[in-house]
Amino acid sequence: MQDKILDISRRRGITYPSFEIYGGIAGFYDYGPVGKRIKENIENLIREFYVIDEGFMEVECPILSPEDVWAASGHLENFADLMTECKKCGAPYRADHLIGRHIGKEVEGLGIKELEEIMEREKIRCPKCGGELDRIYSYNLMFESFVGPGRDKKTAYLRPETAQTTYLAFRRLWEIGRKRLPLGVLQIGRSFRNEISPRQGIIRLREFNQAEIQVFVDPERKDTNEFGTVSKTKVRILDKNDRESNMSLADAVEGEIIKSRLIAYHLERALRLFETMGINTRKLNLRQHTDEERAFYSTDTWDVEFRSGEFGRVELVGISDRTSYDLKAHQNLSGESMEVNLEGRRFIPHVIEIAYGIDRSLYCILESCYVEDDRGAYFKFPKRIAPYQAAVFPLVNKDGIPEKAEEVFKRLKQARIFSLYDRSGTIGRRYARADEIGTPFSITIDYDTLNDGTVTVRERDSRKQERVKIGELVNRLFLNFNF
Repeated sequence: MQDKILDISRRRGITYPSFEIYGGIAGFYDYGPVGKRIKENIENLIREFYVIDEGFMEVECPILSPEDVWAASGHLENFADLMTECKKCGAPYRADHLIGRHIGKEVEGLGIKELEEIMEREKIRCPKCGGELDRIYSYNLMFESFVGPGRDKKTAYLRPETAQTTYLAFRRLWEIGRKRLPLGVLQIGRSFRNEISPRQGIIRLREFNQAEIQVFVDPERKDTNEFGTVSKTKVRILDKNDRESNMSLADAVEGEIIKSRLIAYHLERALRLFETMGINTRKLNLRQHTDEERAFYSTDTWDVEFRSGEFGRVELVGISDRTSYDLKAHQNLSGESMEVNLEGRRFIPHVIEIAYGIDRSLYCILESCYVEDDRGAYFKFPKRIAPYQAAVFPLVNKDGIPEKAEEVFKRLKQARIFSLYDRSGTIGRRYARADEIGTPFSITIDYDTLNDGTVTVRERDSRKQERVKIGELVNRLFLNFNF
């Protein structure tokens, strides 16, 4: 399936490797005109779920940050993977991934000494050439840069996550948010990680898209009145001891598997968001981080994972109780207080972080919505995710029909409906092209249109066709088809 998805993605402008004319660089992909529209729709759904539904604020911050930011956060010291290289051919490998694949067991979280002992005991060699592997060392994943010229230049880094830039402005956001908790802040944007050897298409990139929400909360009130609306939801859980079970969120909280109702609530919201995106929810599960894997400052961390037929378990969102670690770290280095005064109590808020990978979500949508039937391969995107809501076709390119089709196309544009116009090839080929990129409706202008002012509207999934008056077309698309 992956080869077919990649073929459509490249041919039809969803995603394709960057810098192709110069041979490309692993870990960088372009979003073509179709993929850009899908990505924008994913981001707008996230905004609806969190800015509209939850009442959170949205910010946008620079991608380049001074060194102090990453010193305070711990990224300069700790944001690293363990790496080894082949002594013979020089191929680089992330040590825990290489060893884990070889022994068929997860080893993430083990230290250098433990990994080297396994590598020596199992006689693990370079998968490419069979050469001997060198010693394991720590490799920082941040891209270093500089700000300013000459002697005044300062070291800076491309951000490896959006979260830290949100924390820096907390005091200002506290004022803007009318000094209340919980206070949710969304940031959607690019992050950068100099991955050792990215190989999984848009699943693992060096420049990637994130949507991260920081929910600042009272450490004594990690709760939500909305939990009752999701408490009965049944979920598939893989807990930190690798035990799999199916239970309600209420049972998971009461059994202290999920540590707070607030985390449980946002796990359910993430599941609903993925369902709305078109991701196959039967392939989703909640996985709790093990004690060794979880960051030392986190009291509980969960991932929503997609079980991909091509890439195995893919983390789509991580939800974590980061306590007051980040705000306290920036307070200590900057000297600026991050304390709030709420109802006579002074404290540094805790943070519940919700971190989405947008590129990964997009791939899982492609895999979930991919269909093959008698018409060939195409995507059954939900209408909210589809790159275009409608395609407009003149049946023939003569007798005033193209002019009428352009008039209909203009009407859709004026109604702010994303549409495409196609007059090339047979009508069957045009239907196939529209279906291939997941366009929900195709509108054909023919000779009857010139006589009675009606067009043929064809629905992608059922292929059902009906005649609709041009004057009613916009309302039918908006109302009957739930745009």
